[in-house]
Amino acid sequence: MKRILTITVLLLCTLVAAAQPDRVYKSLKEVKNPDDVYILKLRYKRLKAVPPEVFTFTNLRELNLGCNFIDSLPPDIARLQNLEVLNLERNWLHYLPAEIGQLHNLAKLDLNRNPLQALPETMSSLASLERLVLWSTGVSELPLTFVALDATLKLLDMRECYLTDEQVDAICELLPSVRKYWTLSCNCKN
Repeated sequence: MKRILTITVLLLCTLVAAAQPDRVYKSLKEVKNPDDVYILKLRYKRLKAVPPEVFTFTNLRELNLGCNFIDSLPPDIARLQNLEVLNLERNWLHYLPAEIGQLHNLAKLDLNRNPLQALPETMSSLASLERLVLWSTGVSELPLTFVALDATLKLLDMRECYLTDEQVDAICELLPSVRKYWTLSCNCKN
C-alpha cells in the first residue's frame, strides 16, 4: 500500500512538472520558442541594454538582469505582463520608466546598488508587489502615492540608503504595515 502511494505521488509530481515549464534559460541563444521562456537569467553578461528579444517572451515570470551595465529600462518592460520577479541589481539605472507601474503581477523588484535617486509614482499601481529592494541606492524618499502599497508590500529594504530621521519617519508614516530594513539614520543631509 505504501509503495503504491509513493509511486502515485511520484507520477503526479512528474505530471505537474511537465505541465509547468520551469526551465531556466541563461542565454538568448538557447531560446527556440519565445512562448516557452518562463525564467530568464542573464546575470554577468556585460549587457549595456536590455536585449529587445526579452520583450517577446510574453510568458516570462522571472527576469534576472543583475550585475550588468544596463543604464536604462525601456518602456517595453510593460509588455511583460506575467512578470512576477524582476532583478535589476548592480546595474547603472538612474531612473525607471513610468511603464513599470503596468506590471500588475510583479511581486518582487530588486533594484539594489543602482544609482537611482527616485522612483516613479506609477509604481503605486503594482498591486501584487510584496518585496521592494532599494538597498544601497540614492533613493531617500518615496512618492506619496506609495500609500497604496501598504496593503500588499511586506518588505522594503533600504539599507545603506542615507536617510535623515525625518525621511525615515515619512516612510514609516507612508507604509506603516510594511517591514522595513535600513541602516540607522545619519542625518547626513542636514
